Amino acid sequence: MFKKAIEVGSSYTRPLLTGKVKYKDREILNLISTLIILNKDGDVLTSGQVADLFLISKDTNEVFNPIIKEMKDLKKKDIKKLEKKYGIKDNTIIKLHNIIVQITPNVNNLVIIKHPYLDLAVIRFKSINKDQLNNFPIFNPEDKAIGTSICNLGFAFPNYDAFSYDKENEKIIITNKIMNFPLFPLNGIVTRNIIDPNGLITMFETSIPCLPGQNGGPVLNIKGEIIGLLIGNNKIVDQESPGIMNLGNAINSNVIIDFLENHNISYNKK
Repeated sequence: MFKKAIEVGSSYTRPLLTGKVKYKDREILNLISTLIILNKDGDVLTSGQVADLFLISKDTNEVFNPIIKEMKDLKKKDIKKLEKKYGIKDNTIIKLHNIIVQITPNVNNLVIIKHPYLDLAVIRFKSINKDQLNNFPIFNPEDKAIGTSICNLGFAFPNYDAFSYDKENEKIIITNKIMNFPLFPLNGIVTRNIIDPNGLITMFETSIPCLPGQNGGPVLNIKGEIIGLLIGNNKIVDQESPGIMNLGNAINSNVIIDFLENHNISYNKK
């Protein structure tokens, strides 16, 4: 039922690859998130927490680069003193790097526009690969009734090898050795409307979870039109029997449309 919708949706979704380096043994953690290309200017729609990865990357590297450099020629006891001074643990993330596929060669030259309180953001890159931007989503402001058939679309279960770590020079190396990140669709229905902290119905719940990595991805109707943006899960605990059910959370398209129009960001609407 969603074959055509997935084909349409895949034309405007892109992965964000994130490499995090842990302090202990300089272990690299590979993460993946989902971005939606809005227009020929390369404006990208995603969740606020995904957009924050660019800010976190800058802050993390600025804080820890001089600390790691200071440690380089110290004795073990002096390193321990610095670890205590800065609160560095084995699992502390000391470096972070992002890669975006087919959108921009420069992930640091950007402007982030965030919704005042919802988990919603647009990223505007100042240099883009225009020849890679050909297909853009259509937002449907109406098709969100409870029981509507939907497909959550995004990237999940990262299976790539894009980063290595140069311990001698203490820096992340971009290898792009294995770039394997197929889209992962899940189909279900809209289950409930969700009221936000301001008492407004700005979100809806889905019968299927938002998988790790799908955050920032689209919720599609059977035509491949966007009716929502995935931002995470509701954890439902059954008190009579053990177990937790994860139900997806999405910001509805009406809110997204208002947000884009308020910031004069071009998009396609049904």
